[in-house]
Amino acid sequence: MTTRNFRVNNGLEVGDVAITASSNAVTGVSSITLDNTTAPNADAKLANKKYVDDQISGITALTVGNDNITVADGSVTITVNGNTEGTFTDDGLVINGNLTVQGTTTQIDTTTLRIEDNLIEVNRNISANSQMPSYSGLVVNRGTSSTATEQDLFWVWDEGFADDGTTTHGNAGGAWTALRAARGTDTDNPSEITSTETTLVDMRCNVLHALATSAQYADVAERFEADAPMSEGAVVMVGGSAEITETTSDLSDQVFGVISSQPAYAMNAMAGNNESHPFVAMTGRTPVRVTGAVNKGDRLVSSSVKGCARAVATGESITPFNVIGRALESNTDTGIKLVNCAVRTNN
Repeated sequence: MTTRNFRVNNGLEVGDVAITASSNAVTGVSSITLDNTTAPNADAKLANKKYVDDQISGITALTVGNDNITVADGSVTITVNGNTEGTFTDDGLVINGNLTVQGTTTQIDTTTLRIEDNLIEVNRNISANSQMPSYSGLVVNRGTSSTATEQDLFWVWDEGFADDGTTTHGNAGGAWTALRAARGTDTDNPSEITSTETTLVDMRCNVLHALATSAQYADVAERFEADAPMSEGAVVMVGGSAEITETTSDLSDQVFGVISSQPAYAMNAMAGNNESHPFVAMTGRTPVRVTGAVNKGDRLVSSSVKGCARAVATGESITPFNVIGRALESNTDTGIKLVNCAVRTNN
């Protein structure tokens, strides 16, 4: 048999055609049939494009055993073992089963996060106290600079805080803490914070119910309107053009208290600021402005130097109304200085 080329320039029109190829032309196929009107129903019959397109457009579900993905106009439903586990619609995704996300970061870019659960659990894989991180809780992003008003805010369990180990203080080896700290400028990979990088911040509520309270500072003070700005430790009395004024007479029986810059219990706190309404300590430990030498244990009374106390001289006659408090340390400096004292005035 002689092989010749077959060329058609202007088209070839034929009726039904059956093509039979040798085993060397189409391996394993003895004949190929192209039917333009019916669906292929046997091997070696080719499907035309229209048939394929029709078949694809008609698919609405993918099913394997009891698992199924169904596509409808406006929704996609996923079924596993006969149970509907998820549905996609134009409104979003609804997952009926549990959701496990594995990775290092889960980012949710929504306006509002609503959670029906009454408890939010963190540190899920912690099995012993020794594995606890320093801080566990919530972080509020305020910016990326190191300024105080843009440092991130934390409401966390501080594992490093040491209470006194009593049942009164919980004996839990830590404390809930509100603080601020800078975590760098990379918001996607913020740096870890340490106790040396954190600063405590204010908390506000209506009524605080507690078994006990504690404070780093040690005096009870209240804001009063001053007739002039007053510095820490100034001895004051009721009077002047406002509520309080600095003492100016020696051994006054009108002493009212001492200006405190760090009260442990700050009453009437919203009355004003430290210039217009300074805190006046009337009991507790606080620095007092003293003129002249003083020995630990000396009783203090007002002096003739404005706003200054002095130590009572041996044998000097005084009344309880003259006494501001007692010195908790000695100081040989004869000038004006701050001396730690236990203040208690008799008003």
